[in-house]
Amino acid sequence: MALIPPDVLEEVRIQTDIVNLISEYVRLEKRGRNYVGICPFHQERDPSFSVSPEKQIFYCFGCRTGGNAIKFLMLVENLTFVESVRRLAGRAGIYFPDLEKSRDDKRAAREERAWKANELAREFYHRCLLNSPEAAPAREYLNGRGLSGEILEAFKIGYAPAAWGSLVSHLAGLGFRPEELVDFGLAVGDRKRTYDRFRGRIIFPVTNPQGIVVAFGGRVLEADPNWKSQPKYLNTPETPFFNKSKVLFGLDLARKAIRESGYAVIMEGYMDVVTAHQFGIRNTVASMGTSLTSDQGKILCRYTRNVYIAYDADSAGVKAAARGLDILQETGCRLKVISMPEGSDPDDFIRRHGTEGWRKVLAGAESLLEYKLRIALRDKGDPSKILGDLLPNLAAIKSEIELEEGVKLVASRLNTSWESVKSEIRRYRADQRKIWVKPDKIAKNKYNIIQSDKPKDAVSGAELGILGVLAGNPEKISYFRSVLGDDFIQEPLYRELYRAMAIQIDRGEYAPARLLNELEEPAAALLSRLIMESAAPADRSENIGGLGDPDTDKAVADYINVIKKNRQAKKRMVLMQELAEAEKNNHLELVRDILKKIQEI
Repeated sequence: MALIPPDVLEEVRIQTDIVNLISEYVRLEKRGRNYVGICPFHQERDPSFSVSPEKQIFYCFGCRTGGNAIKFLMLVENLTFVESVRRLAGRAGIYFPDLEKSRDDKRAAREERAWKANELAREFYHRCLLNSPEAAPAREYLNGRGLSGEILEAFKIGYAPAAWGSLVSHLAGLGFRPEELVDFGLAVGDRKRTYDRFRGRIIFPVTNPQGIVVAFGGRVLEADPNWKSQPKYLNTPETPFFNKSKVLFGLDLARKAIRESGYAVIMEGYMDVVTAHQFGIRNTVASMGTSLTSDQGKILCRYTRNVYIAYDADSAGVKAAARGLDILQETGCRLKVISMPEGSDPDDFIRRHGTEGWRKVLAGAESLLEYKLRIALRDKGDPSKILGDLLPNLAAIKSEIELEEGVKLVASRLNTSWESVKSEIRRYRADQRKIWVKPDKIAKNKYNIIQSDKPKDAVSGAELGILGVLAGNPEKISYFRSVLGDDFIQEPLYRELYRAMAIQIDRGEYAPARLLNELEEPAAALLSRLIMESAAPADRSENIGGLGDPDTDKAVADYINVIKKNRQAKKRMVLMQELAEAEKNNHLELVRDILKKIQEI
């Protein structure tokens, strides 16, 4: 791995606020001195993920992963260390030097180049929409849909000229090769001939949650004489730099409103979302097609678990909603379906009925079970088959109260007993336990999380307790050394962490967020845990050493006493072995000396 200059690394650390960074991915709430939220690295319903603005670290008490801002970005975006630092440097406006690139670094550089090309393409398309005479029909169309200049600017909606090579020529003048643009999805063709992918279309830039342009969607104009022979929408294809299953259109603009309202609405098309935002309904995103994915569900769960689906009122939309609901429920979302009136989509409906009409359909949204039951009974399905189809949804309900309500609803609609439904749920859950791999186990393997960090005995517990004290009170190291010496930690993992901490403390440079850059796993995760627990011990049901409150002098005395007694026991054991050997060889003088030493212990 290329070495990053220490001054650059330190500047990135200082200029990056971990709360602001993580808030882009996780809905955080202030709790005491720290912030808490739902962990993005494993499935959970109650928040166990904690962020310390004071220490600039994060830690999850559920899956035991933690670190600083660099580590968080590495995990959540699947980046290398260098990629993560480069990304954070760009956010903070810090110069990041060219490094000798490894294969991973080269991949990151190509990804950034793709994003740069996309950003330049967005600017090109947007300028064309605003200024080009050729774009007059596009401007007329958008104006007819009631879109204001502010909304066009917010979404950076654009227009792709009809000429075959407008964008390719423009980007070539900025240093991009035609073959690159093919790889990025902006152009099609080969070395002999390359031309623009999008031509004569209204352009909707697609961004990730951080606002980086990753793709485009192009809508054909009816003013085009050949529009009927073309697909209505044309999208960027899947590339090494874009995976549509991991993107939700409009999320970067909707994040704040989703957090404030407490729920998100998933729509189907670009115009659905743009129109919703035009009318002030800003907690809306689009799934870029009818198929929802678990990745999209996990992304939404960073901001809320309350999700509504509002798809077009056609057969494809209805089926897509049913599939999407099941997928989202598996990721932990609480779901409802907004049933659009026949023949309308959210775009049409909102423009006709406004925000008041939207509030009414929102209030009439059905729960997952209500929706699926209504559709199944409408189609006159067999009751036993309907119950079988609903079992995954019922079994996924964690709340006993919600489950009881669900059982009553299904039983009443299918004209069967509560106990029959409960029995089928128990059977289904038992069958699933035989084949289901726990997602938390997958997460732990993926993120190299400590599998078990409980002390194996009292001595290890005391050593861990001392580390916990030092994590929050590094000045106490001199006291521990004065009574225990310098090399008193014996557990290998704890000794590794202690020595790294001691180096920084001795230099007067102890900063946990910086130290995390130097530690390997699992020592880094352990330090994160100790910092969070030492910062708020009262918030945890178990303390770090298991011997009392680590902030008290009594706890410190307990830790020291355990280690001293262990040393004495070991010393006594050695002397007893020497005594047995001396007695065996009839060395009476040596026997007396050893007995005296034993008495002095």
